[in-house]
Amino acid sequence: MLFFNRRSATALSILGISVLGSIDAHAAIEGYATLNGGTTGGAGGQVIYASTGTEINAAMCNRASEDTPLIIYVNGTINHGNTEKLSGACDTTGDEIQFKGVSNISLIGVGNNAIFDQIGIHLRNTSNIILQNLHVRNVKKSGFPLSNGGDAIGMESGVYNIWVDHCELEASGGESDGYDSLIDMKADTQYVTVSYNYLHDSGRGGLIGSSDSDSNNGYITFHHNHYLNIDSRTPLLRFGTAHAYNNLYDSLNKSGMNPRIGGRIKAENNYFLNSKNPLGTFYTSDMGYWDVSGNVFDNVTWSSGSDSYPAGPNPTSTTYIDIPYSYRLDRASCVRNTVLATAGSGKGLRESDGSCSVTGSSSSSSSSSSSSSSSSSTGSSSGSGDATNLSIGAGSDGSSKASGTSYGNVRDGDLDTYWSPDGQTGRISVKWSSPVTLDTVVIRETAASAGRVQAWQLVNHNNGDVLANGIGAGTINFGTTTLDKINFEILTASGIPEIAEFETYLGGASSGSTSSSSSSSSSSSSSSSSSSSSISSSSSSSSSSSSSSSSSGGSCTAYCNWYGSDYPLCVTSDEGWGWENSASCIGANTCNNQWGDGGVVNCSGNSNSTNTVISLTIEEYEPGFCGLSGIIQSEHAGYSGAGYANSDNYSGSHMDYALNIPTSGNYSITIRFANGANTRSALLTANNSTLRSINFASSSNWTSYNDLNISDLTLPAGNLQLSLISTNDAGLPNIDNLLISGNSPSPGICD
Repeated sequence: MLFFNRRSATALSILGISVLGSIDAHAAIEGYATLNGGTTGGAGGQVIYASTGTEINAAMCNRASEDTPLIIYVNGTINHGNTEKLSGACDTTGDEIQFKGVSNISLIGVGNNAIFDQIGIHLRNTSNIILQNLHVRNVKKSGFPLSNGGDAIGMESGVYNIWVDHCELEASGGESDGYDSLIDMKADTQYVTVSYNYLHDSGRGGLIGSSDSDSNNGYITFHHNHYLNIDSRTPLLRFGTAHAYNNLYDSLNKSGMNPRIGGRIKAENNYFLNSKNPLGTFYTSDMGYWDVSGNVFDNVTWSSGSDSYPAGPNPTSTTYIDIPYSYRLDRASCVRNTVLATAGSGKGLRESDGSCSVTGSSSSSSSSSSSSSSSSSTGSSSGSGDATNLSIGAGSDGSSKASGTSYGNVRDGDLDTYWSPDGQTGRISVKWSSPVTLDTVVIRETAASAGRVQAWQLVNHNNGDVLANGIGAGTINFGTTTLDKINFEILTASGIPEIAEFETYLGGASSGSTSSSSSSSSSSSSSSSSSSSSISSSSSSSSSSSSSSSSSGGSCTAYCNWYGSDYPLCVTSDEGWGWENSASCIGANTCNNQWGDGGVVNCSGNSNSTNTVISLTIEEYEPGFCGLSGIIQSEHAGYSGAGYANSDNYSGSHMDYALNIPTSGNYSITIRFANGANTRSALLTANNSTLRSINFASSSNWTSYNDLNISDLTLPAGNLQLSLISTNDAGLPNIDNLLISGNSPSPGICD
C-alpha cells in the first residue's frame, strides 16, 4: 500500500503512473448533489493508490476516523480473489466494496484500468462519496460469485450527497441470468447526481425506492448518461423527484422512465432511440408525473394496455418541477453524439460545455478555487512584446520521461529537442530557486507531433490551484500568479506528446515567440479548436511563397498562425520547421496541417492575391459533424479518426454536417465509405435543398473503403447545413469521413 500527500506526484512517478492531483481538477459537478451542503468526496484528504479490493478496504480502515477525508486512486482489477474484510474506522466485507458508516471519500479510477469484475459497490449509512471513472461489470445475485445483491452500485439506508460520474456499469443479461440492477437507490437515499455514465446490457437500469412503502428517496439528477440495451427502469421512480437531461436512451426494450405512485421526473432535451415506451407509468395504476420539454423521440413506439400508461405518442407535461440549481443544457439534436463522446470510463473525463461541444477536464464546482481566472490555450498573448522567457535558466522535472527525451529540453530554446512522457499522459514542470511572477505560458509541440496534446491543465504546484485548463497546445493566459514551480499536466492526447518548449512570461510572450492574434478567442472556442479536423492546403499557383503580389505593385507577407502564435513562413521549404533570417520559420504545409483554427494567413484585398484551396476533412465528434440517425462504431477495421458512422436502416436516415463557406463558388466533396454487397442511394442536400442524387457502390466488404467524389458543386456563402439522406430502406453505408475542397471552407455551426 502506498501513501502520499495529495499534492505530490513523487510516489506515483516511481510507479510510472500519472495521477493528477485531486478531484477538483478533473470534472464539474452539477445537479442535486451540489445541494444539501454539496458533494466534495475526499477533497483535501490523504491520497492512496490501490490495486486490490483489500487495499481499498485498508485505505478506509486506516483513517483516523470514519469521516477523515480520503482519495483512493484505483489502478487494477478488483475481484473476489483480492478483496478481504478488514476492520478499523470502517465496516467492510470480502464480497463487495462497502462504504458503510463512513463519509468524505473519493474512489477514482486511473485511466481505463479500474475494473470491478463481478464485485459491486455498496453504500449504506454514508454521505459525501464520489465514485468516478470506474468500470463495474457482471455483479450477480444468483449463481457464482455473489455480490451486492446483484447491483453494480447499490445505495440504501441513509445515503446522502453521492456523485457517480464517468463510470461504466454493465451486466450480461437480466434477472433470469442472475443479475439485478445497474444502480439502485432506496431506504432514504437523497441528493445524488449520476452523470456521464455508460449503462448497458441489463434487464434493469435502476430504481429509486424499492417498494410502494419506501417513500423517503429522491432529489436525483441524471445527465449525459448513455443507456443501451436496457429492458426497463431508467429509472423506476417511487414518490421522489428526479431530473433527467441530455441523456441518450438507445434500445429500451420494454419501458424507460417509470415514475409511479406520486414520483415526479423532469425530462428535458434527452434523445430516445429505437425504444419502446420510454416514458410513462407502467406495471401499476398508481400514477406518477412528468414535466417534459425538448426531447427527441427517434424510432420510438408507444403501447398502452392494462397497467400501462405511456406518455406518448405526443408527450405533454402532467406536472411542473422547478429545478433549484444551475446546469448546462445541450440541444437535444446533439445529445447523441455528445454523449457517445463523453459517457463512460476511460474517456479522459470529457464533458459537454453546454453548447454541444466536447471539452476536456474542467475545474469542479465542488470545491473553491483561489485562482482568479483561467483561459484556454487558444487565447492570445496580450503582453508588451518584449517579455523574457523565464524558463531559460530555470529547472524542470516531470512525472516520467520517454527514452531519449529530457525534462531539460523544454527550457533550452531549441524546437528540435523535446520531452515526452512514457505514455500519452503526464506532467512536465518548470521550477525556480526563488518565487517568480507569471501570467502567460506558451506550450510548443514539435512539428512532427503537432496537435497530439488534447485536454490539459496548468497547475500552481505550490498550492494545487488550477490556473487554466483547455484543449490543444499554444498560448495560455491566466491571472498574475507568484510561485516557484508550475505544472503542465496532459490529461488526454491522440498520441505520445512531444513538448519542445515550456515557455513562461510576465506581461505576455515575447514578440519573437508569439504575438497577439485577433482571431484567438476565449475558452468557449477552445473546444472547437481542439478537435482534429485536419486541414491541408495547396496553392493554386505552382509553388508556395511567403509573399504574394498585389495588382498595385506592392506586396504583403503571409504568415503562419500556429496555435495562436504567429511565425514567418519558410521560403526554402513547405514542410517542417526551419531557420531563416535569424528566426524560426514554418513550412506552409506543416502550418496548414495543424489542428483547429490556425493555418497560413494569406494576403487579402484584391483579386490578384494568391487564392489558397483548402481541403477540410471532418471526422466524427469533430467541429462540423452535427450528428446522424445511427451510431458511431469501431467494429470494422480500416476507418480513420474515432470510428465510422453507421446509420439506421430505413429510408430517410441521415448524417448531418455544418460548413462555413466564405465565398460562393465551386467546391468538391469526397465521402469515404464502406459498403456491403448492395448499392445504396442517397441525396446530398444543403440547407434542405437537393444538390445531387448519389449512389454508393459496393466496396465488397465492411473493412474496404472507397471514395465517392462529387465535383463542381455550387455552394452559397455562409453557414451551410449539409446532409446525406438515405433514399433506400437499407440506410446509408458506413461513412468514415467527409472531405470538402475549395476556397477556405471551415467547420460551421450546427443548427
